[in-house]
Amino acid sequence: QRQNANLLERFERLEGGRSTCNVGLLGYTYDTQHDGMTATTETDSGQLAEIAFTKKQNNTLLRLSYSSSIRTTTIAHSAARWYFQIDGQECSSPETIDIGLYQGQTTNTHMPAYLTGGCSATSAGRIGAGNHTITVHVGQLTDHRTTDAHSGWVTLSFLEVQEICPPF
Repeated sequence: QRQNANLLERFERLEGGRSTCNVGLLGYTYDTQHDGMTATTETDSGQLAEIAFTKKQNNTLLRLSYSSSIRTTTIAHSAARWYFQIDGQECSSPETIDIGLYQGQTTNTHMPAYLTGGCSATSAGRIGAGNHTITVHVGQLTDHRTTDAHSGWVTLSFLEVQEICPPF
């Protein structure tokens, strides 16, 4: 607890005064078409979900979360990658937020997936206060072919964005 207090004091000195951070959940969306099989998105490459939101402060971190069931199938040795973009760019700080799924055999196994992480900047720079859009995408996993990726399937999928105050 003392260590957290020290971090907050250091941060406040860098920011030039006492932190007035008061943020939280900025956006939440879920699969509104959820009625069994129609909840499946059979997109092999492209956007799956989107939230538009207003970030309240410059010095905060975005916590992004996406939950769904995922799978790749049809051909042995298939793979796919699920990832976030912020205003059309992947997160670069602290790191890219993504998950990959590889299927070594022809199978049709749907797996629960929870993609989450923190982001403060993209290749376009620091994510400042103002209007932004978070999107979830599916696409090719490096050095593997993408084959018949599915997102969602008889389960509720959701996308959420939170603004987190320092220290992180």
